[in-house]
Amino acid sequence: MTSGQLTASSLPLNARITAPDTVEIPAIGEDLAWRAATKNDIPALFDLMRSAGAVDHPRTLVMMDEIEEKFADDDFDPTVDSVIAFDPSGRAVAFATATLLSSQETIVWVSLHGAVHPDRRGEGIGSALIRWQEGRGLQHLAGSDKLLPGWLSSDAQENATATVRLLHRNGYESLRWWYELERDLADPIPHISHDPDVRIVPYGPEWSEPTRLAHNDAFRDHWGSQPVSRADWEAGDRLSASRPDLSFLAVARADHGQDRVVAYVLSEANEEEWQIHGYPFGYIYAVGVVRQWRGRNLARALLTHAMRAYKDKGLERATLEVDSESPTGAVSLYEGLGFTTVDRSISLVKQF
Repeated sequence: MTSGQLTASSLPLNARITAPDTVEIPAIGEDLAWRAATKNDIPALFDLMRSAGAVDHPRTLVMMDEIEEKFADDDFDPTVDSVIAFDPSGRAVAFATATLLSSQETIVWVSLHGAVHPDRRGEGIGSALIRWQEGRGLQHLAGSDKLLPGWLSSDAQENATATVRLLHRNGYESLRWWYELERDLADPIPHISHDPDVRIVPYGPEWSEPTRLAHNDAFRDHWGSQPVSRADWEAGDRLSASRPDLSFLAVARADHGQDRVVAYVLSEANEEEWQIHGYPFGYIYAVGVVRQWRGRNLARALLTHAMRAYKDKGLERATLEVDSESPTGAVSLYEGLGFTTVDRSISLVKQF
């Protein structure tokens, strides 16, 4: 298989992959106590992730409710899909997960996440976490009878060079780059006329399921994208940073039956991150247009509508993340609206 290419195999994963019968919990660090994580560890995990994040991704903050939703996710069984280490003071200093994602339309995907406290780096703990993740990830993949590519996948900020090097040493390829873009809302925001066959409405609970279906259609041809389940979509809506009042939909007028969401811009605003950045901003975490409605200026119309709403709420900038090789030409779209790149991250994958 060529780098990043998705192709079906003539053999199922369970015939292509050999996995260990058992995966031993790491034992590195004489003063560390290792075990599987539980929900009771969430406060300690929050402290660890904030400390690690200050080094690894200083522009973004992990929130408590994001960790809580992780532990509530049906895909994640912490008793077998996680490890955590505590020092003698009871402080969590290392954590890792290997989660098999249940949505498997074109890839059987195991998502790997980990963190080591900055005070404990350079001791080999990160390497021990990756060995554990690899063993558990192989178990997940070897349990599948699907004729699909298997992925062990992690991600890192481009400037988190130690993490990127560690993953490279363990056989993970840098397959995709993602740009974080930003726009100053003090600059003029153009008025883009929207298609007369649609109306723009604010996002709300009544539009949750139609928007999820639109999203799954819009991203079906995007790199690595798998359909989002209803449970996962609703979990995202529950996050404290979610801002339905700053999220907008293009809804097609229907001759009969239920109106259809054909494009969307969904937003978050995390006031804690405003202190890091030095200004209030909104984060556009999802933009999409269903394939039959592309080429009608809907994304530009919704984005400019959302930016004006941001400005009306006193926000000073808009940010978003985009696939550097988006098949819809999204990078050019955003740059044409005044967004510029401020950061880059990488998807690192081992393919089977």
